[in-house]
Amino acid sequence: MNENKKLDICYNLISKNNILVLATQGNDGVHTSLMAYASSSDCREIYMVSSRNSRKCENISLFPQVSLLIDDRDHKIRDRRHEIKALTIKGIYLPIEDKAEEKKILNHISASVPQIAAAFSGPENMVIRIKAESFQLLDGPENSFSYYLESNVK
Repeated sequence: MNENKKLDICYNLISKNNILVLATQGNDGVHTSLMAYASSSDCREIYMVSSRNSRKCENISLFPQVSLLIDDRDHKIRDRRHEIKALTIKGIYLPIEDKAEEKKILNHISASVPQIAAAFSGPENMVIRIKAESFQLLDGPENSFSYYLESNVK
């Protein structure tokens, strides 16, 4: 399978799902959180919402590099485990300074994951924006693909 087809699998996993695992690093170690999310149209930014006082928000303010895990295990665990695809995204937290941009992203998250819209609509919450730096795709237990997103190099 060529690189473009593998990238398409990565983008498909990102765009077709809305639940991921977020791993952050804090002074007391690694912390993981199950999160609802939405993505940018090019799948290179991931958006989540959390309480400003949460452990994950505290961690990303100290250590902005994170890891995300998105997979397609639904309906495959029992009989089709060998077909599960899992995408690990290495990324960096980018704070949102512009209120208009934040509102636009919140509206996008609400449209993508309406189940959480009411729970995370207050001023005590913040948008977590992650800019993807690299992808590592596991397509079944043996096939692996890594891709560095060069457009993120500063």
